[in-house]
Amino acid sequence: MDVKLINPFLDATINLLGTTFSLEVTPGKPYVLENFVGHRWEISGVVAVLGSKRGVVAIRLHHLLVDNLLEKSGVEVSTEDERFETVNGMVGELINIISGNAISEITIPGIDISVPMVIQGENHRLAWPKIGPVVAIPFPTKWGNFEVQVCFQE
Repeated sequence: MDVKLINPFLDATINLLGTTFSLEVTPGKPYVLENFVGHRWEISGVVAVLGSKRGVVAIRLHHLLVDNLLEKSGVEVSTEDERFETVNGMVGELINIISGNAISEITIPGIDISVPMVIQGENHRLAWPKIGPVVAIPFPTKWGNFEVQVCFQE
């Protein structure tokens, strides 16, 4: 997969977390995701890339990291239902901003992103399209790891 498609998503992730949450992150070693059955993620924010280049981009996180980001943002919630909705909104905005900023840096004309979707739950799975390999880039943080995962049409 072309790094010209992947790197803008990594740069946008690093910039957003640094600017918004004062969380400095450095990507780990990328790998090709081959086993879609087992995973360790509890929350996923997903967008589709549409137009002249098709693909899917996801940010995959743990609740501990999301809870710390929520606290760092200053947003307070009083009920579990409110927390669930706020987490959905925050993760949706994270992937939306990351993808929007990344797409603006990619020099391929005629591409856009879909409305974000957020999935929560220990046993959720993403059904990746069979259009190319899924490249996962891990990011270690002081509050737990997360991954940016990308799949583009070859």
